[in-house]
Amino acid sequence: MTGKVNISQMTCADGSSIGVLELDNQSALNALNYEMIEQLYEQLLKWQSDDNIVAVFLHAAGEKAFCAGGDIQAIFRALENKEQDFDTAFKAMDSFFTLEYRCDYLIHTYSKPIVAWGHGYLMGGGVGLFMGASHRVASTNTRFAMPESKIGLYPDVGGTYFLSHLPQHFALFIALTACQVNATDMKALGLCQWTAAADDKQNFLEQLSNVEWSQHSDIERVLSEMLDHVQVSTSDDGLLMAHAVEVEALCQGSLPQIVNAINTASVDDKWFSNAQKSLRYASPLSLQICYQQLTKYPDLALKECFEMEFSLTLRCGLEGDFREGVRALIIDKTNQPNWIYQDVSQVTPQVIERFFSPIDSKLYPLQRTDIQAATL
Repeated sequence: MTGKVNISQMTCADGSSIGVLELDNQSALNALNYEMIEQLYEQLLKWQSDDNIVAVFLHAAGEKAFCAGGDIQAIFRALENKEQDFDTAFKAMDSFFTLEYRCDYLIHTYSKPIVAWGHGYLMGGGVGLFMGASHRVASTNTRFAMPESKIGLYPDVGGTYFLSHLPQHFALFIALTACQVNATDMKALGLCQWTAAADDKQNFLEQLSNVEWSQHSDIERVLSEMLDHVQVSTSDDGLLMAHAVEVEALCQGSLPQIVNAINTASVDDKWFSNAQKSLRYASPLSLQICYQQLTKYPDLALKECFEMEFSLTLRCGLEGDFREGVRALIIDKTNQPNWIYQDVSQVTPQVIERFFSPIDSKLYPLQRTDIQAATL
């Protein structure tokens, strides 16, 4: 897979600069490969210690997507022969997710403001980048989703942390059904702070360059005030929020009760029907992981969330449904996965306990010294 991050610095009125990062892998909806994440991570570290950089602007090329996820085909190739070559499979999972989670964590804890401007498909690994930014803008054409349960994973990239800040019934519905929500939903749920017209992005960048940033002591406040002026009101009721009452009623009780309630709900709506189809398709093991993640660990600190997710993700790849999920949906495109379990009730508490226990690895994602100690 080709793909790169376009890196530039925009000079402002007083000679200071805005660092600009543009995801550019348009043929794959700007999916993140290892090299792109490495570019992001290393450049963010450089800019964090550069006094001339006052803020970072993160966006994506093309009209279709901010980022539709990660390049999981490379990991799949390593997992294909995991029974014969476990070490290669482990190293592939370890290296990719260590770097991805480290980059996400750095964005969350960055010492300078980061404006993330989302548009189009905003999913999976792209959400991990977006949600860490201090200033999050969703273009009115944004479609946000965490569809990992369809490939044998769960909402990772910090999902344990940011989904737990939502009302639990909304978090569960998003995680279990892989539903797409729009900019109106995102604003209502706090997933973004501003909604804007896609055409306003370039104008906003030009406005940033006209500011004498050295004259302002509170750069975050100035950015917020500038974004207030590009804020637009959306005319729809949202995709998820239009069903807020039903979703709250359906997402109560145990996981089998919730799955049954959603699957048997009679709602005459294409969006809701698609959510039901995705729920029926999803890995039962992944659904159990999602449920445990969002009901048992709502109070974990950010660093603890990433550490838990690191072990959990490796187990999904090495012991769970990840390889089969990627094969069925992305590689062979049969849409007929052979999941380990056929129903959520078959997944025992012992299995879940094993998946949530720390994996035996010395390479935890947040323990290297190249993230400033102060952020930990």
